[in-house]
Amino acid sequence: MHPLFSSNRSFLAVLFFWLVISVFVAMLLVLIVQEVEVTNLYAQSFTLVVPWYLLFLFVCFSNFYICQLLPLNSSSVLVIIAVQWMATASSVGLWLLVGYLWSGEMVHFGFSDGRKLFLHAFNANWLLGAILYLIWILVHYVYFSAVSKERENSQVLQQKLLINDIEFKSVKAALHPHFMYNSLNMLANLSLVAPEKIHTICVQMADFLRYSVNYSKKERVTITDEINHIKNYLAIEQERFAEHLTVKFSVDKQVNERPVMPLLLFPLVENSIKHGIDSSTDPGFINIDIHTKDQRLIIHIENSFDKTGKRAASTGLGLVMLHKRLKAYYGSDATLRSDASDTCFKVQIDLPFSPAEPFTTSQLVTN
Repeated sequence: MHPLFSSNRSFLAVLFFWLVISVFVAMLLVLIVQEVEVTNLYAQSFTLVVPWYLLFLFVCFSNFYICQLLPLNSSSVLVIIAVQWMATASSVGLWLLVGYLWSGEMVHFGFSDGRKLFLHAFNANWLLGAILYLIWILVHYVYFSAVSKERENSQVLQQKLLINDIEFKSVKAALHPHFMYNSLNMLANLSLVAPEKIHTICVQMADFLRYSVNYSKKERVTITDEINHIKNYLAIEQERFAEHLTVKFSVDKQVNERPVMPLLLFPLVENSIKHGIDSSTDPGFINIDIHTKDQRLIIHIENSFDKTGKRAASTGLGLVMLHKRLKAYYGSDATLRSDASDTCFKVQIDLPFSPAEPFTTSQLVTN
């Protein structure tokens, strides 16, 4: 079905525009045949032209299906030119035949000079008909080009979202077993030396896992949500490392309700634990600083690092996958930088300072 028929408003707009064209053509016809003796010239011109040209609108619509069968990107240019030339010639020819017959029928409505009017303006009508038909060919091809581009962009977006979703799930699948393994070992040890702590640790583990499962399905969460999530994680890890781990938070109050993508902080903090604290025999620290600067949200995480310490096994998913997710959500407007020295490892994320407001679906940004 022609796309104009799918919307009453669009169809009526085109119909009105075409009616205006028909009126102008009727006026033009009056100017062309002024030297010819025709009674009631204006009435006969409008009676001939308006219904006849309105019919031609639907003739032009039919070219939509020819353009659909001969797309520009997969058809030979010569074939398109040949077929469209034949379509133009046959369509305009049939339309002129209808005009000839209609000019003869006008006598039944009291207009005896319809045929004379038609023949005298024949050249002007076939030229106008050919031009209008060619314009509709161009309109149809522009429409198909736009639809094709939109479909292509939609497919690329769907593919990116699918890839990002798979990658996100792979990160969760890789991180949770590592966390559960360490936590269960810690609970086993606590059951022997401090069983009264087990309940609190289990509640924190449940909150941590609940957030990972439920909040990860959302498009956006708040900084407060993310802070509470990693506080649960760090509380469990501090029970495991005891005085071996010191954590310091510095978070501006104005950023608490600012929206960010889910599970933004956990890969950073987990990386600090796994490759910083856990790989060293000396006491270590994690400093988490979240603030604003020049209308940007800055997340800075710093942890102690022992260059000579044991190296933890790495899947390579953490920071790499976080970087891909940042690009999927924020495009080029987000940056992730890291810097390592002999004693310290730093990671900084720079994000747009999004307004604290409800989210709509389809707010993802692709690069």
